[in-house]
Amino acid sequence: MVQVFHFWRLNSVGLILLALITLFYASPSYANGLPDRLVGHGGPIKAISISADGKRALTASFDYSIIYWDLAGPEGTVRHRLIGHDSAVNDVAFIPGKEQAVSVSDDGSLGIWDLAKGKLIARLQAEVFKVLDVAVSNDSRFAAVARWDGTARIYDLDRKVEIATLNGHRGNVNSVTFSADVTKLYSAAYDGQIIEWDIETGQLLRPIYRHGWGINTIVRIDDDRLIFGAINGVTGIVSISKADKIADLAQRERPIQTVKVSRDGKFIGFGDGSGQIEVFQAHDLKSVEASGVAFGPIWDFDFVAGTTQVFHVGLDDFAIRWQVAPRKLSKIESKFPRRFQLAKSDDPGELEFRRKCSVCHTLTPEGANRAGPTLHAVFGREAGTLPGYVYSKALLDSDIIWNEETIGRLFDKGPDVVTPGTKMPIQRLKSVGQRDDLIRYLKKATAPKK
Repeated sequence: MVQVFHFWRLNSVGLILLALITLFYASPSYANGLPDRLVGHGGPIKAISISADGKRALTASFDYSIIYWDLAGPEGTVRHRLIGHDSAVNDVAFIPGKEQAVSVSDDGSLGIWDLAKGKLIARLQAEVFKVLDVAVSNDSRFAAVARWDGTARIYDLDRKVEIATLNGHRGNVNSVTFSADVTKLYSAAYDGQIIEWDIETGQLLRPIYRHGWGINTIVRIDDDRLIFGAINGVTGIVSISKADKIADLAQRERPIQTVKVSRDGKFIGFGDGSGQIEVFQAHDLKSVEASGVAFGPIWDFDFVAGTTQVFHVGLDDFAIRWQVAPRKLSKIESKFPRRFQLAKSDDPGELEFRRKCSVCHTLTPEGANRAGPTLHAVFGREAGTLPGYVYSKALLDSDIIWNEETIGRLFDKGPDVVTPGTKMPIQRLKSVGQRDDLIRYLKKATAPKK
């Protein structure tokens, strides 16, 4: 409720308070000092994490890379591009009190990064199952991951070793979060359960909530409350002490993909599969603002400390800023359809390229930094030789020359057979006609212009 009052009745404390509020919303450091978007990835962005001071960010992408950002200036600055995973990077998080970070990937590994140097400190490899989520404890001692082999795992970050494998869910584990005192871990999975674990022993203590649908994401709000997002579009609050749900925030038609809590604990929010974000006050669960800010799902977002703004990510290859209150959409919004989505075309080869190839590859000389190298001038090129792209050992050791026959074999037999050990995802075509249409299109579209 907005109250109207007379300026001349304010005392000195009131004047100072009014000045601070005005400064908060008017100062360029809050209103205009952050980039509208962060551009640098070559594929959809899976996750974003903002530093505790609100000055830096990490983005993790389908293009196998992480970017470490400085948020100052109209476009932000890429401090380092971090390369070390063999597949899409699904989540990334700062390690509190250190210029370090952790990341997880489809390749099954946990990466530990030196952000000052832009170097991989360690890569802790487990079986190759998708790892969707990583959380770091408040004391920076532990990282926990959620894996699609039905387990959550805990790592000692100082010793750089796995210390516990947590078995108890029936199905893929999607999300993890630590208790405030770092004695417990909470995990959520497709079986609809949130389970409490003892960190020291790895013992399953109890299920604290059972939802009728799979749970995609959880985060701790405070000492006693968790916020979760489910496949059936429910966002709810669970009491740890009562081991039960105590409130529903919202019901959406699409799955809830991410839930977040601001650094100061004042705001909570969720992003769903239709591009909606809604932000609430944490203390009374009242809605602050809701908006459809993206085409396609919100895979992740994060609050910028000290501001009323968030950055969100999804199918675009850039992160987008949204000012929550007072509401203000970014000047630069995402476009639809994207380069990798189906478009009207009379060329069946182009449609196959969009379906099978365009998320990872472009056709232009400058199309770098994607999950795969540019296909410009690919016919006649030796595999693993394009400057500036980090190839797998399988392609570096290969003697393949790309032409109609070798590219055709990729789609007949699959990259796992033609180039075993490659990073290329398995893509096969159902018919010889589809394969030939794609190769004909690629030969035309990738030819250097004379």
